[in-house]
Amino acid sequence: MGSALGRGHARHALVGGGCLLLAALAYYAAVGGHRPAYVVETVTTGARTAQPAATTPTPVVFAPQLPERDADVEQAGDRIAEAEVYLKKRQGAAALAALARARRAASHAIESRQRGAAHRDALAAALKELDTVERTIEHGNYEDARRQLVALDKSLDRPDF
Repeated sequence: MGSALGRGHARHALVGGGCLLLAALAYYAAVGGHRPAYVVETVTTGARTAQPAATTPTPVVFAPQLPERDADVEQAGDRIAEAEVYLKKRQGAAALAALARARRAASHAIESRQRGAAHRDALAAALKELDTVERTIEHGNYEDARRQLVALDKSLDRPDF
């Protein structure tokens, strides 16, 4: 008898739930399903007056006067940049090896330079700076050494070098 009573309640609950679902659907169809029409507004302005044709600007051609390429100086700069990367990673031995390669490239640039004494002097000063950086690395001051190398690398990139 208890099971028959339980089935009756289940039917009533099912019928009641169905009625609620139908009521919700009817409400949505009446209110929620109705969307307001969108208004599209077009604005027209007065007729355009004849404007002169737009002139296209002439392109500016700029040919910078770059210094003559010196492969030895570029090689030295590349090795200095390599040492900077090693110092950033706190790899002192690898940075010292890169500095040795930079020193060789700078020495070769001094030997092969046919230009004025001012350029040879600048390269000699760069070699002295490499010695200073090497001592800084040997003392473990990697950040100071890296800053010195960045400044040296920038000086090698000057157009008058």
